[in-house]
Amino acid sequence: MTKTLLLCWGLIFSSCLGIHAQFTEQDDYLVLNTNDTIYGRVSYINEKAINRGFHKKIRSTDAQGKTKKYKRERLKAFRVNGMVYHGFWLSQPPQSFPPISLVNPRYNIDFNDGKYYFLKVISNGNLSHYELEWFDQGDSQLWSLSLLKKVHNDYFIRADQGIMGLKKKVLQRYFTDCGKLQEKIKNSEIKEVWQVVEAYDNNCNR
Repeated sequence: MTKTLLLCWGLIFSSCLGIHAQFTEQDDYLVLNTNDTIYGRVSYINEKAINRGFHKKIRSTDAQGKTKKYKRERLKAFRVNGMVYHGFWLSQPPQSFPPISLVNPRYNIDFNDGKYYFLKVISNGNLSHYELEWFDQGDSQLWSLSLLKKVHNDYFIRADQGIMGLKKKVLQRYFTDCGKLQEKIKNSEIKEVWQVVEAYDNNCNR
């Protein structure tokens, strides 16, 4: 009787593991420019290189272990490790240094002269919050900065400056449509990007 119970529990446990693996695998996906969605384990960072960096082509591995590579420009979006990334053609005003200047706070959506970037989606709404990720040359550390975009704008604005906190002057200029939020930023009542997004939704869209 005991052996039978143990065998049954073993089979149930193995089945659960299989189901979990299946669902975990399908959590990742790619969305092509044709709007087709491809499910499978997604990889966009080369973890095996001496210095980690982005894959030139994003990989998707299906349930049979077959891996296919896709040019970044062929994809609209992808999901990996529970996070969604959307593709945007971005450029900055001419005085900045290519491809992206960390000093210039403005990032234009530019289909003609922009470079293709995938932005991590933190939240979507009247004021959307994204993160731009990058690797410094020869450095395996993945860095990121926060970008904000109002729903009708065709550009993003950089919201933070790393450990130095919010870009207060930039944000005050950006939120000329909401005096309450400007004051909160100026007086350091708001210190995190998510608080900016929350305050905008609560005070600036009514």
